[in-house]
Amino acid sequence: MFKHGDRPMIAPMVRNAFVFGLASVLLLCSLRARRTLAAPQTVARDPAALTLAAQSLRALTGGAELTDASLQGTANVPLGDEQESGSFMLEVKGNEESKLVLNLSSGTRQEIRQWQAGVWIGADGEKDAMALHNCWTDASVLLPVLTLQASLGNQQTVALYLGQTTLGGAIVDHVRLSHLVAGQSPSMAAEIQSLSAMDLYLDAVSHLPVAIKFASHPDHDLRVSIPVEIQFSAYRQMGGIQAPTRVQKFVQGTLALDLVVASVATNSGISDLEFNTE
Repeated sequence: MFKHGDRPMIAPMVRNAFVFGLASVLLLCSLRARRTLAAPQTVARDPAALTLAAQSLRALTGGAELTDASLQGTANVPLGDEQESGSFMLEVKGNEESKLVLNLSSGTRQEIRQWQAGVWIGADGEKDAMALHNCWTDASVLLPVLTLQASLGNQQTVALYLGQTTLGGAIVDHVRLSHLVAGQSPSMAAEIQSLSAMDLYLDAVSHLPVAIKFASHPDHDLRVSIPVEIQFSAYRQMGGIQAPTRVQKFVQGTLALDLVVASVATNSGISDLEFNTE
């Protein structure tokens, strides 16, 4: 998660500031340059996927609309044979802004996302920018209720139903969400769809999210994929929604973050200033 000798905890990356900056600038320039040259793209919105997303959203919120949510509880970060423990606070606004604060024995660490930008802040207070290609997935992946809500309201979200499978012994419905940025060439649109792809697994009976999977990438190479899986369990009614009281993040199959949620507040009017990445 962090640089300067800290072992990565939330999103392990290979650090290379010059190449990261160059790659991000080139990608951004490509997006802007091709915007005027591209033909309109057709957004695939599978009715089965949208129906399942709506069922899941109803199961989570009972039909209420969410603007933001704040979660607090305890955090454990495995470090080889040992682990750091402490408390956490997670703030999420829509699907594009989030802030995770870990108060651990070694100091406070943060991960902040705001639209197509993000930073990690280490115990030393220094900010380490995320690569642009790692900011296409939703900022709300630790609380997918806001991803589901956004997917139903955004006509540029690609939604596909990939059938039923089993995950952790449960039968789940597999829904894939990704983003299509208007005005791009077919090749660039496909690139963004790939970078933004999120696989949601919804319990086939309760429709509650069981897991979300996506790929992260080293800062210097968006072609190398690092599998990330976030698992949700032990749902309880808190803050007016069904919220998971256990959220676990696995990177390449290894547990990297373990959150136990004690309280949830929703629609509290969190300011955009909370998610400043500059």
